[in-house]
Amino acid sequence: QRVLKWKINRGHPVIANVRREGLEEMMNRITFFVTILFAISLFPVELFARAGGGGGGGGGGIGAVITLPFVLIYLAILHYKLGKKNREALDLLKKVSRIDPMWEKSHLKKRVKETFFRVQEAWMDRDQDKIRDCVSERLYRKHKLQTDIMMKNHEKNILSSINLIEFFIVELLDFKDDNKDSFWVYIKGSMIDYTINENTNNVIKGKKDEVETFTELWKFARSGSEWVLDEIDQEVQLKDLDRFSSMSEISQSA
Repeated sequence: QRVLKWKINRGHPVIANVRREGLEEMMNRITFFVTILFAISLFPVELFARAGGGGGGGGGGIGAVITLPFVLIYLAILHYKLGKKNREALDLLKKVSRIDPMWEKSHLKKRVKETFFRVQEAWMDRDQDKIRDCVSERLYRKHKLQTDIMMKNHEKNILSSINLIEFFIVELLDFKDDNKDSFWVYIKGSMIDYTINENTNNVIKGKKDEVETFTELWKFARSGSEWVLDEIDQEVQLKDLDRFSSMSEISQSA
């Protein structure tokens, strides 16, 4: 059963007994961590992403190497909680959609997808009137202020190769008062994202040939007979997911 022996240089023999059981346990641990790394490589999450189309940057070096294990653990926990919140929301969605057609899953998916691409287009064109019917008044004013400043500074955010990779609900809130209804969606997308100076056509932020992957949390609120985008959270963090808790006053009283 003994598979390994060695001696130290000073002549004092040291015999290490490494049994196959211990070796197998070590290999299982290595396999476990390799599996986590592989899973994360398939489903990457960037902690800092754009808001309203604004791009980000990159990093590296020895600092990144040192913090990598902690980042991987954080991302593994993040993905686990995302899945948990999504399952809770979908279970409740099945119940409330039987009572209220506004909660039909196909309708929500269509609205989210349509809004995603329209928001990017309006941001690049710096024309928030294009999406007035699918965003709340609060978000309309916020984005209009930002894009108006860009025009004043002769800056234009160029977005291309826009792709909505995946999205799913992480919180559903269904009240007796329909005006309070809302849901949060986890968004993962990618695009080429850079900003130019209109006077010189020089790139002042981002890269023209680099596709960036990003993740965000989008909140949709009920407005009459439709859903409107009410908030964009560009940082997907554990504290955000911890506060999410799907509920329905209607299904509880039914």
